[in-house]
Amino acid sequence: MDSNLLNFLLSFGSGVAANLTTTALQAAFQKVLASRPEIEAKLSAPQSPTDFQEALGDLAGALEALAGSGSIAIDGSVITALREARFDHQSGKVTIGNSLVNAPLLQTGGTGSGQTVIGGNTELKSAGTSIKVGHGASIVITGNAGVKQS
Repeated sequence: MDSNLLNFLLSFGSGVAANLTTTALQAAFQKVLASRPEIEAKLSAPQSPTDFQEALGDLAGALEALAGSGSIAIDGSVITALREARFDHQSGKVTIGNSLVNAPLLQTGGTGSGQTVIGGNTELKSAGTSIKVGHGASIVITGNAGVKQS
């Protein structure tokens, strides 16, 4: 990815997701752009201002966080995806606490031996469901289990 484009996206994303690290934003952007190369083309060489706006909307529309064998921690954040958000612990660990995660389609859990912990004071909202985890409570998801909210 072009370094100027990446710097712009990081600046843009840091305003959208102020509680995520630059490294996390970079990984998220690169993941989306790898799976949807047409977005990078629209951002790098837009044919019109509309192309650029649509590409930014597509980029902000989906969030996919994959832990691999590492860990992802979201604490004290408000995360909103326009279309869908997916948190997959894989062989690692995803921890979400003191946060609000909102997307029309929301998936938490995993496809591996890892673990997802949804801690207290957290709300997971989708188009038709809401899960509220109160202070001092938690939900632990392990292995190939998951929660899909739509």
